[in-house]
Amino acid sequence: MESSLSESVQQLVRPGKCVDLYYPDPQTAEKQCFRTIQNTRYVQAFANLTGGSSVFTIPPNNGIQDIVLVMEMPVGANGSSVFDGRGLALPRGWGYGLIKQVSYRYGGSSQYFLSGQQLLQNALRKTPNGSARDDLFNLGGSAAAGGAAAQGDFATAQRAYVWLSLPHTTPTSDGKLPPLPTDLLTQQVQITVELNPIASIFSVAAGAAGSAASALSFGEFQVQAVMLENQGDALARRVDMTSHALSYPIEFAQQEVVIPLVAAATQNITLTGFRSGECKNIQVWITDDADTSGVIKNPFKWYVPEDIQMTYAGEVFARFDKSSSQLWNLVNGRQSAAVNEVLVADAGGGAASITTTFLGKWAELPFAQTYNSDTAHSMYVAGRPITNGIVNLTFSMPTGLTPAATQKLHVSYNYNAVLTFSQGTCDYVL
Repeated sequence: MESSLSESVQQLVRPGKCVDLYYPDPQTAEKQCFRTIQNTRYVQAFANLTGGSSVFTIPPNNGIQDIVLVMEMPVGANGSSVFDGRGLALPRGWGYGLIKQVSYRYGGSSQYFLSGQQLLQNALRKTPNGSARDDLFNLGGSAAAGGAAAQGDFATAQRAYVWLSLPHTTPTSDGKLPPLPTDLLTQQVQITVELNPIASIFSVAAGAAGSAASALSFGEFQVQAVMLENQGDALARRVDMTSHALSYPIEFAQQEVVIPLVAAATQNITLTGFRSGECKNIQVWITDDADTSGVIKNPFKWYVPEDIQMTYAGEVFARFDKSSSQLWNLVNGRQSAAVNEVLVADAGGGAASITTTFLGKWAELPFAQTYNSDTAHSMYVAGRPITNGIVNLTFSMPTGLTPAATQKLHVSYNYNAVLTFSQGTCDYVL
């Protein structure tokens, strides 16, 4: 469409295409090609409510998006053999704390694993803003405590809603990925969740009259599915998928590496175990086993390293003096690399307390250029192939944390990847 007005200097010198912002125009308007409907009707109960593994199988039929775990603790009662909450407490996000690891397999692809800590960190960093991040954490299980002589919060059922951070999922409508097209598969999608013993997540105050629950009262998987209204629109009915392939871009998170730290103010770490492919960034945070080894459990008391310097092949890629990683991660993302937590403590007299606030932090060490798009799959930004498999990391321990041999560095590598669907199966290309 020709403009009736003469162009300004800015119109002449600025790069870009002419777009009509006054009238509806094909360049500024998009529409769905194939009509779909969405539902969350498919659920499956946990095979084991006392811990251990439960397997969720999704038959190859239609598109799948987010997968959520719903877990519920029994209601406490004085003297109950099932659960007595007097003097006990649960930390915020206890549903994630119950997860030892999650594994997933798409059709005939390889099986990959994520730890409970990594699952939560990956979920928090993908939320669109700080409010959504804190809400997602709190929905993973609100902090709860029982009094010395009464059930307190445990007088009502405590529930956790855990969003599984898998390669095809996004915890927001912003940049939501298209559904994983299981209609192109001949084998089922399999998600396995391994839980820690249920009692392991409870804090127990000294002299507490109560006893922890040994089993959940409820546990299930739930999946959000996207279905084509007309099955004739399915790709396999329009294209010969024995000779063609569909590329589905994702971000692949490698199973976290946990590295014991020495009792020193400065740490020198060699990161190894990189897969062949483009590493976009490395996520790091510190935990202390002392926060979970005793009777008081604070599994998500995360500390961020200070004075970070990450080098590859002698070249510095990330240098964050003091705690400046927090600002750099903010200006290169959508939110701070931190989450609001509450810590469990022994309040004395046989009661527990959940009143102490704490800001859990992590750091993102990037290789790829900063770019974020609200439209899924619209932009590929190159990462860094780690050809010799070694990255060196130097940092100082956080201010206020006394170095100890019980502390560990958690490291998560994230890569550019594509799932390719063809001949009834799919696999990863990194």
